[in-house]
Amino acid sequence: MAAVLLVLAAAVAAGYAIAGPLRGGHMETEDAEYQAALEDLEAAKEARYREIREVEMDYRTGKLSEQDWKAIDRELRAEAMELLRKLDALGAGDD
Repeated sequence: MAAVLLVLAAAVAAGYAIAGPLRGGHMETEDAEYQAALEDLEAAKEARYREIREVEMDYRTGKLSEQDWKAIDRELRAEAMELLRKLDALGAGDD
């Protein structure tokens, strides 16, 4: 009976040791997904900021009317705010 328990304990220990890297791989996948989502949101945020500046420049150079500029600017800023909320929800900036 002791031999069976010893073999069983060895099998459990071996299974635990073999499964260790697999458990760590799951964490790495989650970290990679989190990092990818963070990078996507940061890129989208920077794109909105760039679009806001471009639209303002178009207005200042006379390519857009004030009414059009205000409407586009309001929409772009709302999108930027939503991206900032999503970044906050992910904990971006929490170090």
